Amino acid sequence: MMRCPGFPGLLLLLVVVFGAFVAGCGGGGETPVQSLAATPAPLGPVSVLGWDPPGTYSDNAAMDPYRDLDHYEVYVRLDGNFSDSDAPIAVIAAVTDAPGSGGNPGGKILEREFILENIQPFIPPGNRHYISMKAVGIDGQRSSFMPPIAWDTI
Repeated sequence: MMRCPGFPGLLLLLVVVFGAFVAGCGGGGETPVQSLAATPAPLGPVSVLGWDPPGTYSDNAAMDPYRDLDHYEVYVRLDGNFSDSDAPIAVIAAVTDAPGSGGNPGGKILEREFILENIQPFIPPGNRHYISMKAVGIDGQRSSFMPPIAWDTI
């Protein structure tokens, strides 16, 4: 029986990278945060949604995200009240193929970030939006929503 991956171990992080602060800023908090980096856009900051893929199911049983996850769904609202009737605004493959070289196939890459500006054409500008995600297993089961984070669009 396949279980839907849970989000207790999944960390959702909104990183706003400003050109002058790329090398010197770090995070803090109770849970260690994976370091993320991005190249700033020529005319302003880049907002990157980053996360650590889950390593356990909601019942704390070990899972292999390379094998058990299919994709992530990104949800956006003007408030943080997400519901199961909401439709995702973006779908991100959980695992992609790494480029090969010399005729040898590449390995697998576990996706860990998404550039939020990619969804800006599909949402109203100039508002505070709330972003949440769900993990979707290869069996199609969805996790619950991650706690939402705020994103101020320009």
